[in-house]
Amino acid sequence: MSTGLAVRLLEDLERYLPAEALAPLSPSTPLSAAALADRAVRQLAPSVLERLGAAEAAQRVRALPALTGGDSARATMPALERIARATRAPPDPIRAAAQCAGALLRLEAPGGEEPGSMQLVAAVTRLVNAAVRAGVLPADAVRAVAG
Repeated sequence: MSTGLAVRLLEDLERYLPAEALAPLSPSTPLSAAALADRAVRQLAPSVLERLGAAEAAQRVRALPALTGGDSARATMPALERIARATRAPPDPIRAAAQCAGALLRLEAPGGEEPGSMQLVAAVTRLVNAAVRAGVLPADAVRAVAG
């Protein structure tokens, strides 16, 4: 777990969201990459999908196994693609969710901690912004990934 990941995410999100929306995420919160990716994929992405009228896709994404590391991420990425094709879900939230999963793979690669963390923060930020554009309250979007 790393408080550095929470700090990095806060720094990225503060460029887009009002300060009061960031309250659910503390810079001192220990945040594991797997937990952050899992919350983004199985909680926030389905919220976005539902608001965009893709309830079936949202339900299927919520039902995916938890992201716990590289092996689960490796299985999640094609599963998200299959869900998108089967349900004709909007591609952007699915793509951002897949990028969150992909970041876990990158994190586990030799020398991948820095680029994997950057990829994860960028993908989570894209999902948070998509959620806000879809009508999720900013603080609720942050709360979904903060845990």
